[in-house]
Amino acid sequence: MLVKLKSAHNRIRRLCFYCHMKRTCLRSCGQKFVPLVTLWLAAGCFAAGIPLAAQVTVAQLSDTHIGEKHSPHAADNLRRAVDMINDRHPDAVILTGDIGENPQAWDQAKSILKHLTAPLYYVPGNHDVHSNDVDRYRKAFGKDYYDFEVKNVRFVVIDSQLLGNYDVFGPKALPPLPSKTEEESETMLAWLAELQRDEKSRRQEHREDEIVIGVQHIPVFSDRGFPDSKPYWVVNEPYRSREMKALKQLGIKHMLVGHWHNGRVFEREGITWHVAPATSWLPLDSELGFAIHTINADGDVHTDFVPLPGATP
Repeated sequence: MLVKLKSAHNRIRRLCFYCHMKRTCLRSCGQKFVPLVTLWLAAGCFAAGIPLAAQVTVAQLSDTHIGEKHSPHAADNLRRAVDMINDRHPDAVILTGDIGENPQAWDQAKSILKHLTAPLYYVPGNHDVHSNDVDRYRKAFGKDYYDFEVKNVRFVVIDSQLLGNYDVFGPKALPPLPSKTEEESETMLAWLAELQRDEKSRRQEHREDEIVIGVQHIPVFSDRGFPDSKPYWVVNEPYRSREMKALKQLGIKHMLVGHWHNGRVFEREGITWHVAPATSWLPLDSELGFAIHTINADGDVHTDFVPLPGATP
């Protein structure tokens, strides 16, 4: 009996995801019977204790690099991206790091990004947070790791710069983090562990199908050797295995990342990595643009890469 109830609960959740409000159904279906169907679905949702939900669309900007010498047109490109994103009416916008090269560049980026019509969530990159200055970022943007929800999809933002020293681009092993930053790293990993306990409790409270998506700047793995073998491109040990354990315990199956300036999607160790292109410049062969992610009822994420027409690096 318990198994049957759980199965029915899951079916109702998925139906509610697609047909969550009368107005949405009428707009998409335009049929006279839709209000009755919607009422039945809504009643099932409330009976099962499920918050009504809808398909979620998220725009992802990354590597905007305002003030970077290699990207003199970065501000103009970002303005164009903001206009194009507004035309698509996403539920939220996430900027996955490398916002600008200094606080003045951050202010310029903010002056452009304030024209977004959807809520904006910032994620730090290795040009924003170095091995010894995370407090500077926090004063400008607030928390560097946190979680938030969009239509009952939970996003977990991680500061990947607390998982390695990315101050210098080079082929050799990354230098260790300073002791103070290592303490910050341990604090963030402890926070992730607390999130795991919170997620377990939430799933026990009739939210076992909750969708959780991770967000950070630096990917944990390379994509079959891309970009190359430099440790600078990915999260390295001993942090890699600790982060992967936390991601899997949180039930994360999709990660939104940046850093490579190259739009691509690949799977590694049970997680799909969605790497957004840059809006600024192209150190690797690619195209300037941004990503649009569509998240469905089962937590699957479909990614479209949108180029910036006529944009100049």
